[in-house]
Amino acid sequence: MIIIVSYGVTTLAALFLAIGFAALVKKKELWLMLLFISVAIVNFGYFSLSLSKTLGEALLANRISYLGSIFLPLCMLMTIKNVCRAECKKWYMAGLVVVSFLIFFVAATPGYTNWYYQEVSLRFVNGAASLEKVYGPLHRLYYIYLLAYFGMMLSVIGASLSKKKKNQEKQSVILLMIVFLNIAIWMIEQWADFEFEFLSISYIISELLLLLLYRKNQMMDKNDEDAVRCAGEVPVINVEEVLERWEAVSLLTAREKDVLREILREKKRKEIADTLCVTEHTIKKHTANIFSKFQVSSRKELFEKMNREK
Repeated sequence: MIIIVSYGVTTLAALFLAIGFAALVKKKELWLMLLFISVAIVNFGYFSLSLSKTLGEALLANRISYLGSIFLPLCMLMTIKNVCRAECKKWYMAGLVVVSFLIFFVAATPGYTNWYYQEVSLRFVNGAASLEKVYGPLHRLYYIYLLAYFGMMLSVIGASLSKKKKNQEKQSVILLMIVFLNIAIWMIEQWADFEFEFLSISYIISELLLLLLYRKNQMMDKNDEDAVRCAGEVPVINVEEVLERWEAVSLLTAREKDVLREILREKKRKEIADTLCVTEHTIKKHTANIFSKFQVSSRKELFEKMNREK
């Protein structure tokens, strides 16, 4: 019974954090939001599995947990990239998404084929259900998938460390702690037969640490903007305040607001494309839509209109 209660607590915590992030954080980073959702899905899958009464219910719960755990490394990698301010090409991100869907398809086959599990049965330990498994030939793909993501995360963090900037060094150390925490727990669980999936807890710790780093970067950006303004180098613009108070912003789509935010930060088209992981052509289209909705024809006119109306 204690296992079921433990999974219930971690599930509620993960759901609470995801809802809280969605409700309270004004400037949401897409991949961090998806990370919170993935962690909630993983924990809900573990909880549902522990409550299962039949093998069919257990396999469905197992698929739910895999849905979260397969997309979670992708979300964590992209969040780490954003925290480290690393560039991300659109084709690279699309390739990772496609591979994640393929791995999930393979992991979802138990009950239909013996590709992933050669044999699987339901057992009960202290009142909680779990799966007794004999791994099939394609199960090793999941191991390769996770190790590849761990390697990519470490590569991004290593590149950030190589820049030798004081603030980046501190956050890189925290990111390394997050990655190695998950690697260590995952490896221990492969060798030891625990009744409880401790990854459910490490995922929650990881998302909280990433959220703290994300918020810290936001504060640093704001401080940098303030410092530049005080030096008289650019007009005084509080980007988030402008987006919140400028009535015309309500005409924009969510993506157009993201582009406008970067325009107000005086970023060039290529910089915006790299930040949002899209092509320059896409940014050009969004910019044209923004200009049309604001009835301006250039960035200069946009800033002039902003100063009049904000």
